[in-house]
Amino acid sequence: MGMLWTTTLGPDLDSAGRARADARQALVDAGVPSTVIGDVMVVLGELASNAARHARTDFTVRLTLENEILRLEVFDRDTRPPALLGIDLDSTSGRGLHMVSEVADDWGWRTAEEDGVSGKIVWAEFSLSKGTESS
Repeated sequence: MGMLWTTTLGPDLDSAGRARADARQALVDAGVPSTVIGDVMVVLGELASNAARHARTDFTVRLTLENEILRLEVFDRDTRPPALLGIDLDSTSGRGLHMVSEVADDWGWRTAEEDGVSGKIVWAEFSLSKGTESS
């Protein structure tokens, strides 16, 4: 799999914004269609915010590209699964993973171990071909 970009950030509130800005530049440099970049930014913002807010650990963001599929992974040091909460019209939070499932072509999670640390990876995939269909 072709690595495009990776970074590890702390669990502070500014981390999601820093991850998005740096990832956006890596995607632009790789020639990813702007429509796909927009979708990735929505999902990256949500997954990075969740890692900082709920896992409260350092987290690692990776972007890889293979066979026209862009994969975003966020690893944090918390093995609890992400919670897809029920929402209603009055909900003020809990919409994030619903948004991820709407924007990404596919997404999921799995427990993982990196550098001897147990945690989880939440991932999302995006087809680059959809970014060129409506040109």
